[in-house]
Amino acid sequence: MSTVRLTIASVVVVAIHFTQFCMSSAEGQTNTYPVMIQLDLDDETIQATPVLATNSEVIMLGRDGQMWDFDPRDASNFSQLPKPFQAMTQGEMRGALLSEFGNQFDVTGTGNYLVVHPKGTKDQWAGQFEKLYRSFQQYFAARGIYPERPQFPLVAIVFPDFKSYQKYAAQEGMRVSRGIVGYYSGKTNRVALYDVTFGTHNEALWEENINTVIHEATHQTAFNTGIHNRFAGGPKWLIEGLATMFEAPGVWDSRNYNHFRDRVNKTRMLEFLEYARTQRAPNSLAAFVTNDKAYLRRPSTAYGEGWALVFYLIETRPREFAAYVRKVADQPNGATYSDAERLKDFQDAFGQDLNQLEAHFLRYIDELPSKMK
Repeated sequence: MSTVRLTIASVVVVAIHFTQFCMSSAEGQTNTYPVMIQLDLDDETIQATPVLATNSEVIMLGRDGQMWDFDPRDASNFSQLPKPFQAMTQGEMRGALLSEFGNQFDVTGTGNYLVVHPKGTKDQWAGQFEKLYRSFQQYFAARGIYPERPQFPLVAIVFPDFKSYQKYAAQEGMRVSRGIVGYYSGKTNRVALYDVTFGTHNEALWEENINTVIHEATHQTAFNTGIHNRFAGGPKWLIEGLATMFEAPGVWDSRNYNHFRDRVNKTRMLEFLEYARTQRAPNSLAAFVTNDKAYLRRPSTAYGEGWALVFYLIETRPREFAAYVRKVADQPNGATYSDAERLKDFQDAFGQDLNQLEAHFLRYIDELPSKMK
């Protein structure tokens, strides 16, 4: 058995090198990989292309964008298929989604998105995701960060109630409560959420739907356009900071909200100001940017701090921030981003004196309320 397992890993390693060689030789074909692998994993037969392959870890990507990350010893019946790997077209993906979700749902295509939603709710949901995607592209391009085109159609699933959403999430291995209105899954590459209004058109609750769409679709778009690396760990403050930044209407809808104050996420600003005045330890910026412990130990304040730091950097140091984002995203697939590496990359981008940077950062956020009048 051990010989078979090592053979799987070895052949996949060969395949990925061949894939990289063919990709570098085929200009303009960034969405097509030449190698398609079939294997059995956890009682499932998958067909995918290798992204990373070692003797201890394999990451593979399916034609629908789903990711498998596994120990090669858990796979069997490995073979290379004669047909090349190519991402599903939007038509193919739409057909697969209609088959998966049945006749209680429609699937609406909007350009870059396929939105699965209850029948009769197209106008409520379909355009929201595409609007966010286009705003995302425009926002970053204006700041010197040029998102790539997604390799796969982006999929969002809207459930009519919490029960059906909870059941779907459980199938993906996710535990959700009513307070977790939606999530982006890096494994399936999908956004899933439920309609908190239950179709009642309650305007106050509808805002919660929109906020969820913005936050989770920002994650999805960032991981599919090269802003974040889906196959390597990134700093949580950067990932969540960008998503909370986009919650502000002046960021995702700058055409209608074009004042500076509209770019400020007021909820996160107030959270951070209260934390900074009452609990935040001095000279703690280095610890915050080099590991994700704050999001485990104090999530209610970490999200505010992540927003504040991203907002400060992108508003005051846009060139440095753009270079930093590119540096983090360029990590090798499967790489472990150590605390020391995270600190070095942050200091290389924003300067060695983090205490001075922290003083400027805190003063900038502290002065925001007066700038918003």
